[in-house]
This record gives sequence, C-alpha cells and structure tokens, in this order.
Amino acid sequence: MVGRVISWVAALAVGLVVSVAAQAASLRASYGFNGTLAADQAGAPALMAIDPLSQNGFETAVVHGVSRTVYRWSGDGSDALRQAGLALDASSLLPDYASYSVALTFEFATTAQTGSGWRRIVDTEARQSDAGFYVSPEQKLQTVQIYATDNVLVSGNTSFTTPGFHDVLLSVAPEAGRQRVTAYLDGQLEISTLTDTFTLANANNPQHLLTFFADNVASNAQQEFASGRIASLVLFDAAVTPAAVPEPQVVLLWLAGLLLVPAAARARRR
Repeated sequence: MVGRVISWVAALAVGLVVSVAAQAASLRASYGFNGTLAADQAGAPALMAIDPLSQNGFETAVVHGVSRTVYRWSGDGSDALRQAGLALDASSLLPDYASYSVALTFEFATTAQTGSGWRRIVDTEARQSDAGFYVSPEQKLQTVQIYATDNVLVSGNTSFTTPGFHDVLLSVAPEAGRQRVTAYLDGQLEISTLTDTFTLANANNPQHLLTFFADNVASNAQQEFASGRIASLVLFDAAVTPAAVPEPQVVLLWLAGLLLVPAAARARRR
C-alpha cells in the first residue's frame, strides 16, 4: 500500500472497513482530540482526564506525516498517584463487557524511567491490579505485551519505537469461558492468547472503566508509566481486525479540513 493510515479516527471518517471476529461489531465511541475530550458521537460519554499534576493538555504534533491536534498526558512515574492518562466509563457503551475492541493512535514521549522499563497502555481493573496491556522492556526492544493474572506473559515481535506515533488495536472476545485477546501494532498481528484478565465485568471494576496509560495504584509494580501523546481512540463493541485502510491522499485532505468524505468507496483493500 502507499502509506500508513493517519489515525483510527481519520480512517473511520473516510470509511475504514473492518473484518469481524465472532459477531458483528459496531463503533460505539470515537475521540479525535480536536481540542476536546468529548466523543464524536452524541450521547457517548467524554473521556476523563487523569491529571494530578495539572500538566495534561492539547498541542500540535505531526502524526504519520500530518500536523494535527493531539492530547498530551504528563505525569511522574515514580508515584502512582502522580501518574497521568485517561479513563472511559464503558458502562453505557458495551452490551457485553467481555467483548470489545479499542484502537489507539499514540506515542510515548520517553522510555520508562521507573518500573523496570514497563509502560502501561490499557488497564481493565480500575487501577487495582498489575494485570493489563503494556509495552515491555525486554532486550530494550519495546514490544506490545500482555500481563495477565494467570501469570502468562505474551510478547509481540515488533519493536515499539519511542518517540513516534503507532496504531495499536486491542481486541477481546469470549472463548472457552475465557477471553481471546488479540493485539496489533501498526496493522501487524502481534499477540493472540487466552486469558482471564480483560473482561470489564470484574470485582475490581464495578464502573466498567477502561483506563489508559496510568498504572495501578494498588497491588504490586505501580511505577510502570511514561508520559506521551494521543491522536485518536476508538471503541467497538466486539472483536475486530483491520481489513482495509483509506488512500493516504484522502486522509491528508480530510485532516486538513479540505474534503468531506462520506463514502467507503475511497478505501481500498490491501
């Protein structure tokens, strides 16, 4: 293909096609960070800032070659109560808390200076557990990794470079009484494993929160954090995989506000 998609929100705006695992998936909420934490959809909840140091905010960044507004989270990894990030109340968005996908376009500003080099991406237990979705420090190659309460560590193979914006897709679907967790980095399959960790209906998480980037404040290993910037976040109500991306020229025009693209006809299959 000619180039990478600018962001998940941009791709959806110009007709991203997704293939569906297990059941039909609907887009439930998307966030483009265009100066607001509000959802693009009327009635969907806004993201909640985790900002104990009052250092989060909007700024301009080059994302996949295009200048656009992003949201910066900024905290101190040495203390879990001083870390930053975002949280989403998914209770009104997901009919099945064991089946969902979240797509992120983001970058870490630095490698982690604390927590032995780990960096949290997604937490599903209201920051009460070390279980979650991380970038790992193995051999100083930052790979997307899942750490589960059943002590299963499953790593991807692709280097997660820092700084630099990446497209990360985490999908969760019920399977054999557990969850099939699948992760993609920049369109490439990195992880597929069974775990008991990623349902949002667990005792630690009565509010059904998805928490991004901030590490746990209870349990062990509470310093696995790095500041960064996010350009888009999209939530689906089932497991999905990227199946098509729009022509990059179309995305560039859309982000610049020069083109309205209502049709999926401008997307092409790989």
